[in-house]
Amino acid sequence: MLDSEQWRSLVIAGSQTLCPACRSTNLTIGACAIGSMTVHQEYVCEDCQHEFTALFALTGCYEGHTEQ
Repeated sequence: MLDSEQWRSLVIAGSQTLCPACRSTNLTIGACAIGSMTVHQEYVCEDCQHEFTALFALTGCYEGHTEQ
């Protein structure tokens, strides 16, 4: 089982969410709770059935949307 820091490093390096138990990317996305600076996203791994919640945090900003 990956600890939180190991998981974060692998997710950032690979640019995709993976299961911290088996490292599969075969995940089902569940409920999402959005705060003012964080997002809690629930996942279930379809390969090993491990359930986990990822915490995403505000890291910066960029210019607004392009005009349509």
